[in-house]
Amino acid sequence: MSKFGDLKTKSIEELEEIAEQVRQRILEVVSKNGGHLSSTLGATDIIVAMHAVFDAEKNPFIFDVSHQSYAHKLLTGRWDSFETLRQFGGISGFTKPKESDSDYYMAGHSSTSISLATGAAKAIALKGQQGERVPIAVIGDGSMSAGMVYEAMNELGDRKYPAIIILNDNEMSIASPIGAVSRILSQTMASPFYQKFKAKTKEMLEHLPDSATYMAKRVEESFHLITPGIMFEELGLEYIGPIDGHNITSLIETLKIARDMKRPVIIHVQTTKGKGYEVAEGTGKEHWHGVGAFDVATGDSLKKSAPKASTAIFSETLVELADEDEKVVGVTAAMPSGTGMSGALEKYPERFWDVAIAEQHAVTSMGAMAKEGFKPFCVLYSTFLQRGYDQIIHDVCLMNLGVVFAIDRAGLVGEDGETHQGVFDISFLRAIPNMTIFAPSSDETMVKAMRFAKDFPTPCAFRYPRGAF
Repeated sequence: MSKFGDLKTKSIEELEEIAEQVRQRILEVVSKNGGHLSSTLGATDIIVAMHAVFDAEKNPFIFDVSHQSYAHKLLTGRWDSFETLRQFGGISGFTKPKESDSDYYMAGHSSTSISLATGAAKAIALKGQQGERVPIAVIGDGSMSAGMVYEAMNELGDRKYPAIIILNDNEMSIASPIGAVSRILSQTMASPFYQKFKAKTKEMLEHLPDSATYMAKRVEESFHLITPGIMFEELGLEYIGPIDGHNITSLIETLKIARDMKRPVIIHVQTTKGKGYEVAEGTGKEHWHGVGAFDVATGDSLKKSAPKASTAIFSETLVELADEDEKVVGVTAAMPSGTGMSGALEKYPERFWDVAIAEQHAVTSMGAMAKEGFKPFCVLYSTFLQRGYDQIIHDVCLMNLGVVFAIDRAGLVGEDGETHQGVFDISFLRAIPNMTIFAPSSDETMVKAMRFAKDFPTPCAFRYPRGAF
């Protein structure tokens, strides 16, 4: 049970106060234990609104990656135990069904939520529960860069199973509002009148002569050009938005509209990362994505000095190799800072690339670069390298191409839990022909390993731990 009781019975003023208390609790605990801060603060109002409309134990609440689900945990009976966030035997930093029936699915990797919502929607239909239950997925704009998202929307839009997808756009990277025009269109598109008008118009078009239908469709297409939802509409999903992700009244009204439409709907919500904590709302948004312990008043890290991390050794050596050899290139998948590739990317932006959450593409594209005579470094966390496994086999190793796989966060990684442990790479890479694997054990051997890999003619991988050796 939530310490606040049933949110469906609360007034808007009470819900706003609950959201503020939830943010303060998140800030209090994360400042001590570390964790994902800015995303979960930004998503708090969305999650409060979801709980004010839907029952989380009845309707699948699906959080993409689920690093932004802290508010959900606090609203489903884990207020006191939240003190143990990311501690051994404590509350997970991600959704975990073993922890609570309100956590529908385990998550930790990105871009899976719409596929899960599609599967849940199919199951609900087969069980005869449409109208009683509906899956609600929350996905960030960063996760929208992965191909799996579009595979899922392609099917969901075609089969028309009822589902609600909340696109949490906290960087305005999907579509920026177009002033007053965008606000008017969004308010219109979210209204029941607009939805009825749209359905009636479609019905009317079916009875018009061919020439009139052609002209009407051209007018409709012109209207789509100035709305941000054309891509989703073309995939067969109804689109509502963009709406203010911190206006609980608007969020609740829109969720009810989407529920009553009984079709796949995407709600485009714009939020501010770090909402409610001024330090995180300002500069350094990437820093506030995942943090260690910090001083709430100043935002200063409380982390004690530690030996140089293996990632830092990698970062420095990669820049040195790039300085020495213009054939050295590299790629990472949305993790330039975490993997230590940011230095090379900043110095040589024409030779190093962040391709967003696209591990499959990253691996295959580096295979082609090796084929063309370059020396590519494919820089990924061990847990995310799994996502490009077929490409490692099919597009690199069977061709015996000299791609270097730099595997960060190999081995046990601690607080992030089972979805992020880097414990499978040795097993799955050993099975692949033409692959050579090695593991440096010190700063010195790390540098030697990288220099050896740079001149190695066939596929190789070197793995190194989180933190220092």
